[in-house]
Amino acid sequence: MMGRLFDFVKEKIPFALTGLVATGINFGVYLLLVDRYLPPGPATVIAYSSSVILNFFLQRYFVFELNRSVRSAFALSMLVSAGGLVLDWLIVTGLHSFPYLGDQEWVIKLAATGIVFFYNFYAKRRVFEGRKGGKEEGGEAAGAETGFEER
Repeated sequence: MMGRLFDFVKEKIPFALTGLVATGINFGVYLLLVDRYLPPGPATVIAYSSSVILNFFLQRYFVFELNRSVRSAFALSMLVSAGGLVLDWLIVTGLHSFPYLGDQEWVIKLAATGIVFFYNFYAKRRVFEGRKGGKEEGGEAAGAETGFEER
């Protein structure tokens, strides 16, 4: 049981590290833009979009083995990320309507990022690894169905 848990966590470390880099870019760009240039809605769209594109390339080179064209892999990844962008935007703009949160950009962005992290993890795992369980349940064929296999 502990061995399987350790293997699960160990396989996800590169995914988590690339996500951490992308999240740092997301936070940094968002806080810079909202502090100096743009309202929260447009700022979160620009910040999230820039981090998503960076994250795709980081995951392509450091997390997953590409078994399909870059174009189709990019399209699938962007489709999942578009859902995350809508969720992120809804949370950020929605939390600004609460009187005690309206000017707490760090709290708002942290809440949105935490929720979107779980959405992205499970949705991209589905895109990259296939059905739930990936290699453990579906063998190597699961990676071939989605076009990705973990490195």
